[in-house]
Amino acid sequence: MRNLLIRLVVLPILFLIILPYPSKAENTGVLKKNVYTDTKFGFQLTGLDNWKMKSEKEPSLLRLVMTQKNYKASNIPGSTQYTTSIPTIIILADTTSFTLKQVEQSLFEQKGNMANRNEFLMKLDLIANSEYLEIQDITVDSIPARDYTLKQSYKRTGEDIRVHDSMYGSTVIINDFLAGHVVLFKKDRNVYVIQFSCEREFFYPNSVEFQKILASWKFSPQP
Repeated sequence: MRNLLIRLVVLPILFLIILPYPSKAENTGVLKKNVYTDTKFGFQLTGLDNWKMKSEKEPSLLRLVMTQKNYKASNIPGSTQYTTSIPTIIILADTTSFTLKQVEQSLFEQKGNMANRNEFLMKLDLIANSEYLEIQDITVDSIPARDYTLKQSYKRTGEDIRVHDSMYGSTVIINDFLAGHVVLFKKDRNVYVIQFSCEREFFYPNSVEFQKILASWKFSPQP
């Protein structure tokens, strides 16, 4: 009986020692200062000094999030730093057998069932209920790409401190819209989707910065 008890205690311990620990997913997206290198999807991107960059842990469709530092609050009555959307750039990537046209139709026209489409759309929050301002063909590091310029209307509540009906001002409804770009392109089996969004009144200066960041995109040389 005693030998049996010893075995029941010792054997599980031996199994824990012998069995390997599950390995953590390798971090294939690396940030060094303002340069992001993604070895999994084979590209490099350089940010600007006034943009904060954060890479995502594996596994993730979302590869990189960039937010503008010291962004301005909207000048619309009732708006504050807290009601103003932070200028943001997100980069998603995945492998797919879909063509670029099929990816485009799946995300924007809900045609075709691309793998991870719902997860893409959850991250690409500028697409839903948006109005297309412009669609154009561009290139990203010589690769053909599609660039959607979008606007997304919203209503928010705020406090207009200029109104002195009470010590807290007066509640107002803010009617405005977000504006931005969604850029899609594909290289080999990898599809890339980049979204940039910000408040309407800051769109043009921030769009210039977005274009500079996008122009820094470089694909890694083939091994």
